[in-house]
Amino acid sequence: MSMKQLICRLCYGRTLLANISKSSSRCMASQSRDTDTPLKKLLDNASSFGEAQPSDAELQWATEPYAARPDSADGDGERERVLPHETTVLLFPGQGSQHVGMGRLLANIPAAKELYELASSVVGWDVWRVCTEGPAEELDRRCQTAVLVTSLAALERVREERPTALRRVRAAAGFSLGEISALVFAGALPLEPALRLVELRAAAMAAAARARPGGMLTVWLAPDAQLPRALRLAREHAAERGVVDPVCQVANYLYPNCKVVAGDEEALAWVERRGAALGVRRAARVRVAGAYHTALMAPAAAALAAALGGVAAARPRVAVVGGAEARPYGDAAHVRRGVARHVAAPLRWQQALQALYARPRGASFPLTLALGPGRALRSTLRQVNARAWDASLQIDV
Repeated sequence: MSMKQLICRLCYGRTLLANISKSSSRCMASQSRDTDTPLKKLLDNASSFGEAQPSDAELQWATEPYAARPDSADGDGERERVLPHETTVLLFPGQGSQHVGMGRLLANIPAAKELYELASSVVGWDVWRVCTEGPAEELDRRCQTAVLVTSLAALERVREERPTALRRVRAAAGFSLGEISALVFAGALPLEPALRLVELRAAAMAAAARARPGGMLTVWLAPDAQLPRALRLAREHAAERGVVDPVCQVANYLYPNCKVVAGDEEALAWVERRGAALGVRRAARVRVAGAYHTALMAPAAAALAAALGGVAAARPRVAVVGGAEARPYGDAAHVRRGVARHVAAPLRWQQALQALYARPRGASFPLTLALGPGRALRSTLRQVNARAWDASLQIDV
């Protein structure tokens, strides 16, 4: 898709964001056989775009691990008071966690199936079929929407297995794409516009990758590694090979001594060949089509920023820690700005987890639920904070 075609699609998408059909989602929600599900409100309000007023205080990570509890859904104005170890944190996965067959464990959960049906009606293809049957090539091509929907559908399994856990959620975070899932859960982005945004996000990132080919490389580092020097030398090598304004930078901060670097192919190849002399113990390619979370994704960030102007974002009802800034989102403008920016900004996942679980020595930790496909989130959490990992569970789908 050319950038001109992408802009046309963007303009069309913005019109759709303001004119989403209300009837289909309300009909689906009314057919639910369960009146108290975590997705019911999302489904019932899928076409509600009202701007929420800021109500929660800014999070103080060192002394107050979680934001104030928002007013209860029944409108009585009372706030549930719980101890820190009785709270819940949600982690949502990103692109790359998908696998054919994901979602099958949710097949007998009515509200989860409704979500797949609603998503299919919004994006125009069968999300359930692609997730559960593939083929793998199609799932990889449509993985962003597939992972978003499956991660949110996993909330229904939480309700069945741990009925109080969702009522005690005080914070959430998501890895890259998963950040949008977290914002949908927190009420900061309406469901249907979020689905369309993710479709646009995937198309815009693919277009940027075609315009300037690149890749990503996971590197495991020795304690004395000279990574900044390695990246600088890689850029110099790419420039000598004719690459204009070469890019080679840290794209994901995963955990101590493990990073993902991304940029132009010539620079990444140099890191693979010569990085050992500068402390790169091991390197492995990430199976993606572009240099995500780098300046090469700037056109995608611009497309998202334009589309987000038509979305009724809101302050999250629970704290959502953004990966680009490693701090909680604030008001609606911050949400719009952050969702657009993070595709072209380094993902500070390690720092986000450190902010999320910062607490005094000896304090208890919340129950952490890693939702959706893949197990990488818990593996990374163990490397960053073993005590938080001890109190975490994987919710398989």
